[in-house]
Amino acid sequence: MDFVDASSSIRDFLKAAFFDEFKSFRTWKIEAIAPLPCLLIKTIGKNTIQLLVRSESDIEALEKCTDVGNYLKRNFSDIEGVNVFDIDFQMSAVPNVDETTGKDEAWCYLYINYFEN
Repeated sequence: MDFVDASSSIRDFLKAAFFDEFKSFRTWKIEAIAPLPCLLIKTIGKNTIQLLVRSESDIEALEKCTDVGNYLKRNFSDIEGVNVFDIDFQMSAVPNVDETTGKDEAWCYLYINYFEN
């Protein structure tokens, strides 16, 4: 069975659920000019995904990152394009400041167990 990156399927799922909460949704990287708040979904190996929220406010970034992670944890069975068996936090959201833009961020890692459709 060929490897399929789950980040695009997860991005599409989250975009439908959080369309009014974010101005942009990305996989792999956030450009410096991306409209904020922005949500990044990135796979780290086969069983870890990173959520990163860049925002004008550290509190907003932390809250949105946590909300998105909790939403994924509760609703992973509805993701189309990959068969997800489980998603859970490996760590809670961590605040950060992007070095390039100086914008506030929050990120977390989630464990994901899935196989390709």
